Amino acid sequence: MIPLRQSVRLGIIGFGKLAREYYVPALRHLRDARVTAVADPLPASRREAERRFPGVVVGESGDEIIERGAADALLVASPPSTHLEIWRRAAARGLPAFVEKPLFLPGQLAAFQPASDAGRLLMVNFNRRFWPAYQKLAGLARSGRIGKPEQAEFALHTDILRWCSVTQHRLSPAEGGALYDVGSQMVDLALALADEEPIAVGAEADSKRWPQDHVRLRLRFANGIEARCHLAYEQYNRERVSVRGSLGVLRIEDPNRMLLLDTGVSAAERLAHWVAGTFLLGARAIARDRSMLRYTVRRAIEAFVRSVRTGEPFWPGLEEALRVARCLEAARRSLETGRMFTLEPAGRPAAQ
Repeated sequence: MIPLRQSVRLGIIGFGKLAREYYVPALRHLRDARVTAVADPLPASRREAERRFPGVVVGESGDEIIERGAADALLVASPPSTHLEIWRRAAARGLPAFVEKPLFLPGQLAAFQPASDAGRLLMVNFNRRFWPAYQKLAGLARSGRIGKPEQAEFALHTDILRWCSVTQHRLSPAEGGALYDVGSQMVDLALALADEEPIAVGAEADSKRWPQDHVRLRLRFANGIEARCHLAYEQYNRERVSVRGSLGVLRIEDPNRMLLLDTGVSAAERLAHWVAGTFLLGARAIARDRSMLRYTVRRAIEAFVRSVRTGEPFWPGLEEALRVARCLEAARRSLETGRMFTLEPAGRPAAQ
């Protein structure tokens, strides 16, 4: 824990598009943290880090930051294939780490054996948990306003080339593809909504521009809810969530629009919601710091820094990362075999 009056020294590992366009603006809002080190293997990225943070320690790898003691905590925005090892190395030195999703890639979960106290030093950036509209949707779904929840739909289509302006690691099969990249966010959102792990997972995929760049997941829960997730690498961005219950439907057609509660409202009321949502979308496009991605990344980093300073548990942390990893591993095996997989109590997938 860092003394409350002391500013947290942050090291950023990976200075690509995510760090530059989302971490840096988020950090401008923090009074209790400052960037003291940046690591990236690309010379151009290191030069950009030196330009934005004059005087910081700059290196090629996270090990340099960790070994030199240049930071009190780490923000890890490097490719997914590096996440698990960087966290392990940081935890071995007692450094808390804010790690981008996914924490686990295919095959890593089976061999994972965490140190006894490593989990307390981890926060995973499942940032959508911090979006008020999604929090409100989950609360209303549990409150009975739409009756008994029966089915949930999640869709996340990402303009993947937009994220490849600095590096193209997202297009490498070794980095998990659409299933692990965008799937980790939507699966986490589904688990947060259901407040439990599924009992069965199934998956289908198509390859349109890249291998398995369109994935359809089915998550069955013991409480009777079935969640369907449509994940895609596309040429446009689209994100929507809906929950259908016995008495109505909750919908978010775009996270920057308003939440719609439909329990038999009139056409005029639906039009009013659409107009209000369009106005809100435009307002957030102008005030970019209020858009879903910028707002939630900022809130997530703020929560991480607060926990570093106070000693409060990091959330979402290792437990949430393991739940998502178990679902994604079952989905991967479903893609390989064409069968639905049940999740045993220990979380190990077993074919039906």
